[in-house]
Amino acid sequence: MEIMSLNQLNNIPSYLSIFALISYILWGINISKEDFETGKIRNSKIILGLKIVSVIILLQLINTIAGYTGNSQIYIKINFYKDYIINLLFAFSFSIILWYGEIWPAGDAKFFILNLMFLPLIIYSLPDYPGYLWISTMINIFVIAGIISIYRYLKDNIVLLNSRNLDAFKEVKEFYINKIKKINLKSRETFIRAFGIFSIFVFKQTFYLILYNSIFNIFKRTDIFFFIMFFLWPKIRILLVSKIWNYIMFSLYSLIVVIILLSDNPLGLTKLILSRALKNTLTFGFIFAFGKIIFEQIIEKHNTFYASKNEIVPGMVLSSKELKIIKENPVFDGLFEDSFKDGLDQEQVEALKKWMENHPDKNVKLEFVKSKPFAYIIFIGCIIELILQKNIVKFIR
Repeated sequence: MEIMSLNQLNNIPSYLSIFALISYILWGINISKEDFETGKIRNSKIILGLKIVSVIILLQLINTIAGYTGNSQIYIKINFYKDYIINLLFAFSFSIILWYGEIWPAGDAKFFILNLMFLPLIIYSLPDYPGYLWISTMINIFVIAGIISIYRYLKDNIVLLNSRNLDAFKEVKEFYINKIKKINLKSRETFIRAFGIFSIFVFKQTFYLILYNSIFNIFKRTDIFFFIMFFLWPKIRILLVSKIWNYIMFSLYSLIVVIILLSDNPLGLTKLILSRALKNTLTFGFIFAFGKIIFEQIIEKHNTFYASKNEIVPGMVLSSKELKIIKENPVFDGLFEDSFKDGLDQEQVEALKKWMENHPDKNVKLEFVKSKPFAYIIFIGCIIELILQKNIVKFIR
């Protein structure tokens, strides 16, 4: 972003930046507080944030027009607004991906988008703005979420350990007995999915080399692929064993063979593509295993509870294990195919109650997850982005 400056007497962009910062902090704290108290983010608060952002942008735009017509000495150039739209599109797209991937509810998705609308209005020249600000802030958000979740789990179980409760760290014990001991690394399905992941990184590396000098090359950002694959894994897992994926692999591998044969150094290019793909596959495998084991198999299980037919109400969130079982049950006829973190709706609640009423076990209960406030973690992650002007991982490195 470039600011045209003749003197500092009429520095409207700076004043609006300060106003944006103060407004953002007050608005973010208010929403975080409400999420703690009610577990919800009201649309009225989202609309309020949208109004504040709209006013700031409108004032900036008026000043920009005044600058281009010679009536303002310090103003933001028009390129900023083009970049702002790009930033908004990425924030919207990947926030929806997390909602669709059943990672967070719609309220958190909308709150994240508004956060990314505020940040460039506070600091006009953030390093990852516009194309990668979303991934940088998301890294902050989920690193913080991971640290807090692990801290809570250790704290709860150390208390049980000190009281000599046999349930201390029971999730870790159960995971070892029920999962680790039963893993079959030689199964056909495991091999197919591993090869599918490897192929994704082969394609990614090849297209990165082809599009190396492009203006925006998503293929150079391995962290974006890690992000998409990790959070959309339930959808990707199904794709990797489908006939469509076989056709995609055949087509792309055929294209890669042609590209390699037409290159100046076929052997060297092959080694480069395969070595990078293998490295990325192993890295993703570690991230995936660690993340899924810690957050889904251990921490999520620690936060589960059981509810009978009369206790189920709209808004309750089924555990990953329970949701998987229900999705595979033909009785519900796809009703839970897109079941998001917003919780059960009235139709789903009624369907579950009807099914439980006809269940042979009259005392049957379903497994749910205690919902935790997440808005404050989003807010802290974005504040860290403003302070460090990079994500936590880059800062540590």
